[in-house]
Amino acid sequence: MTMPGLWMTGGVLRRFILRQLSRKQGLCTILPSSLRSSGTARPRGISMPLNARIDAPLVRTPRTRTVTVTTIAAAIALWIGSAAASEPILPPPDGEHAVGVARAEFVDPSRRLDAGDPASGPRRLPAIVWYPADGRSAAEGSAYIEGEAATVTLPAIARNFGYAPEDLQAMASLRMDVQPDAPAARYPQGFPVVVFSHGFFLYPEQNSALASRLASHGYIVVSIAHPGDAADQRLEDGRVVATLLASEGDDPRLAKALSTLAAGTDLAASREALPFYADALAATRIGRSFAQWRDDTLAVARAIANGGEPPALRDALAAADRNRLAFAGMSFGGATSATSCRLVDACRAAVNLDGQNFDPDLYDGPVERPLLLMLSDWPRYGLLEGQPREADFSPNDLAYESWDAAGEDRDVLRVRLQGIRHMGFTDLVALLDGPKREDRVGVIDGDEALTAIGDLVLAFLDAQVRDGDAADIDGVIARHPALVRHVPERLRKWADEDRSR
Repeated sequence: MTMPGLWMTGGVLRRFILRQLSRKQGLCTILPSSLRSSGTARPRGISMPLNARIDAPLVRTPRTRTVTVTTIAAAIALWIGSAAASEPILPPPDGEHAVGVARAEFVDPSRRLDAGDPASGPRRLPAIVWYPADGRSAAEGSAYIEGEAATVTLPAIARNFGYAPEDLQAMASLRMDVQPDAPAARYPQGFPVVVFSHGFFLYPEQNSALASRLASHGYIVVSIAHPGDAADQRLEDGRVVATLLASEGDDPRLAKALSTLAAGTDLAASREALPFYADALAATRIGRSFAQWRDDTLAVARAIANGGEPPALRDALAAADRNRLAFAGMSFGGATSATSCRLVDACRAAVNLDGQNFDPDLYDGPVERPLLLMLSDWPRYGLLEGQPREADFSPNDLAYESWDAAGEDRDVLRVRLQGIRHMGFTDLVALLDGPKREDRVGVIDGDEALTAIGDLVLAFLDAQVRDGDAADIDGVIARHPALVRHVPERLRKWADEDRSR
């Protein structure tokens, strides 16, 4: 795998991570065909006790250099608010509204924070909200990741992805053109709400450039963390939920089925694999996460729809149009957005930034909502182990439409962004530099990538959520040569052959 999204089953997860880090690549996608073992330990939703020290794990860089998380945290503390951020790295918001940012925690009392530990209390979901603000932005802006969160989350990112401390300096010192807790703008028609989910092992700020841009154009973006599968998160009560890096006892049939689906052999093989996949999913780490992320997203959507958001977010959401939602996300979060949107009446559209589908119901079936699926450049870099490099097939071609009508749903837009790797669909495409940059995020220029992603997501949401002009989508694709519409040609050929038999 040229890496990255999270497909992982069984006790081989930790070995897989170490193997991928040795290739000097980011981690966010997981290759099914590399999974070949299982164990018996009971999976837990929290990888260490909630009051555990976070400096225990070691971070191994690609050069096998070992540093403690405490070392990284100390460096981060020096970089926070430093002059290194005097020049903006991420494109600033370009809409008519100033942008405010607020932080809070959604609580779902119907579920446990750690499903395996009744004493862990209710499920808590840290959230960051970008919203249209009243007035203009002040000069000082806001930290990319606030200091308290930065000292917990950034060391975890280094640990999870094998980054050296200096790789994180831009993230630690960057300031954004947004204002903490600024008075929210008011709009008689209300602002649509976008519920966003990060990628596996990642963090809720990971798409700040996109979120702040959408807010400046009149959207309220609620980015939630999925504790246990996110980079370490500090809760409001002071507890730290660390990334669960390993799990045991998975059903090996899932790995085999995923390998078949990724290989793109033919329809017969894919059809044969689907029942095994659906039957095995629930008893795996990825299946448990799939259900938990779906339920996290639905819980937040319900709270927003019913006016049950945390008190700290009431002003930010005061002008929300609670009947016009969209779900979006990157990697596993993108796949979650497609799954969850069709379960919520108010959800008008979903955006999936390079997330492989895991929902059995969405293979060979309609997604039932408008969907933007942006794909990394798999012909150049690959993504899933065993995936063909030809441009006529992506494993996601098997999802979101029935196979005999692949590519015919005009509300399902599939676009490949040339020159980008999986992790490039985050702010890291502009925040990581140096000789390892292409291995991590691709060759595409960071500003170009973020602008192309932002332009297309904005045009798509305007068309589908605000009933805008769909022709603007064509204009965006024409304006960015790196954006290429993807048509599932190989799947169409298979379907034609299948019908002729």
